[in-house]
Amino acid sequence: MKHRAIILGVITALAIVVYILSPERHFFRSLFPLTDGQIVSVYDDRSDGGLSDARMGMVDSVLDFECELKGDSSKDAWCGLIWNLDPEQKGNYANWTLVDSVIVELSGKNIDEIVIKIWTYDPDVTDSQKKLTFRQLIKEVPVTKEMQRIAIPMEQFYVPDYWFEQTGADKKLTQRHQEAVARVEIIPGWKMSRNAQFSLKIRKIEVLGVSNFALGILLGVFLFIAILATGGKKKK
Repeated sequence: MKHRAIILGVITALAIVVYILSPERHFFRSLFPLTDGQIVSVYDDRSDGGLSDARMGMVDSVLDFECELKGDSSKDAWCGLIWNLDPEQKGNYANWTLVDSVIVELSGKNIDEIVIKIWTYDPDVTDSQKKLTFRQLIKEVPVTKEMQRIAIPMEQFYVPDYWFEQTGADKKLTQRHQEAVARVEIIPGWKMSRNAQFSLKIRKIEVLGVSNFALGILLGVFLFIAILATGGKKKK
């Protein structure tokens, strides 16, 4: 029994040393300022016969987005910004497995809310030729007139009911699929007024996270040790 205790003690000590010496795996990606040839695009509903008008520019390293949703409020109108993370459409999606938060720095005029959409590839539902079949993770974010920094935990992003209705996907398919992000989109909030121009100034959008891989190994070793110790007592 004493010999077993010594072995278990040595294994525990080695596991702790390995954990301390293991480098942390960090994830960081900047969507704005743009890096690595990234492109952000602006869009509105004019290509579909709408009347809305959206524009985008860069002023002093700040993304300046302006839009006016026009037309009858009984009909849909839209505009927004979009980052395509697979511009060549080859299925080379961004792997956000390690991402635990999204950071935004922005301010707005005549707008009090935006919606951030993260489009992910879901192998059970997604047809890469049909944009709406990409699983949407969305989060409403408040906007103020003053430049503010907001950290959004990834667990706060949710799949909206309308996505299941549009795709006919089974609501039991709840896996988030952060390992395959196809695009990121920013649109005005759901209650945006018509025929009133609003603007956004975006200074920063980042996604970041830290891996718990080494901690998982350490906990696994502790579990193994506990099983051995318990098994030894039962045998005796």
